[in-house]
Amino acid sequence: MDFNGVATWVTTHGATMITRLQVQNYKALHNVTLDLTPLHVLIGPNDTGKTSILEAMTALCRSVDYPLSQAFAGSWEGYDLVWQHTPDLPVSLRVEVEEEEQIQFEYQLSCTFAPSERTVRKHSEYFKHIKEAHTVDMSLGRITDSGVYSVSAKSAGSTYEQKVAVDLVYRALSSVHLYRWDPRMLSLPVAPDAKHRFRMEVSGFGLALCLDDILGYDRSQFITLEQRLRDIFPQIKTIRLMQESAYRRPVDDSLQIPTLEQADGKGIYFELMNGHQVPASQTSDGVLLVLAYLTVLYLPPPYRPRVVLMEEPENGIHPKCLQDVLSILRDLVEEQTTSQIILTTHSPYALDLFKPEEVSLCHMTKDREVSVHRLSESRTVQEQIDIFTLGEIWTAEGDEALISPDKSGETTS
Repeated sequence: MDFNGVATWVTTHGATMITRLQVQNYKALHNVTLDLTPLHVLIGPNDTGKTSILEAMTALCRSVDYPLSQAFAGSWEGYDLVWQHTPDLPVSLRVEVEEEEQIQFEYQLSCTFAPSERTVRKHSEYFKHIKEAHTVDMSLGRITDSGVYSVSAKSAGSTYEQKVAVDLVYRALSSVHLYRWDPRMLSLPVAPDAKHRFRMEVSGFGLALCLDDILGYDRSQFITLEQRLRDIFPQIKTIRLMQESAYRRPVDDSLQIPTLEQADGKGIYFELMNGHQVPASQTSDGVLLVLAYLTVLYLPPPYRPRVVLMEEPENGIHPKCLQDVLSILRDLVEEQTTSQIILTTHSPYALDLFKPEEVSLCHMTKDREVSVHRLSESRTVQEQIDIFTLGEIWTAEGDEALISPDKSGETTS
């Protein structure tokens, strides 16, 4: 395999997409494979693995920047994250990645969990060039709690192939943004923090600082962002960031439990066309949520997220405004080709704005295993899509009908 050619490609090209995610033995995801598009949505009833899929993707992406005990975020210990709490059963996370249709590779990280506390050990780690079927062992023969980031250009004993593989994997997986936005957190004034520049927390805390960073980095981008907000909410004249008592997030919290301390900072205010000035805490949830989406869209290239994972963007938003939000998300992946978005929804209005190949239905089997079915392969969808929208088909037929075999007679999986 010509790794010199691959290394040259890494330094000169940027567009990367995760085309497939496979998860084994993580929570209810015993063996799930999800084919992905640049903008992809997961649907299905509650408790069918949608959030677990986002969590698994988050853990794999975070593993290139954090020790594994921090990569698996949230509140857990021992075997809480392992299929049926099975001792010593490896949790395996694998992705297939495409670099502008030129380089296709697999990356897999398997790890095991200790009986108690938050302890994770690397079980295996490999990179595979798909076209040439060439595999690179990235474990270095060591058992550590670190992911791919531990194999760097400075790592003693790492080979040239390992270093090139690390560059490819890091580019594909670094900078994941997972959001479960809470309008109350979006509205909070925020203190300056060099460690959290151009970045909101999972809850949305940090929006004011993120806006201030964009304004300081590129005023024209901020003005464009402001104009797009005005297009959606014509009553808003301008966004103001004003000094006031604020809050700071002290450290990256893998437990994802907000812990804030007071400090001086800036808050968000909206100047209306009638001259009134309204603080973010007194504006509607919809305005704050749309502003947050626009903020992600207009992050400058060095700070733009590679992967955005979003839960239920319809929450707190009127159906008409939801169309604007999803338009913003589609603009993000079309205008900024280095970003990919995976989201969940329970809204048929949201589903109307997606193509069948962009939607996967999560289903819980009788054995309490999650299965995933792409709607483009559903016979029910194939027979009705020329007449009805996806949202109408989903509402009228229900989840079970969408898991029907396709026209060739093969059941989707």
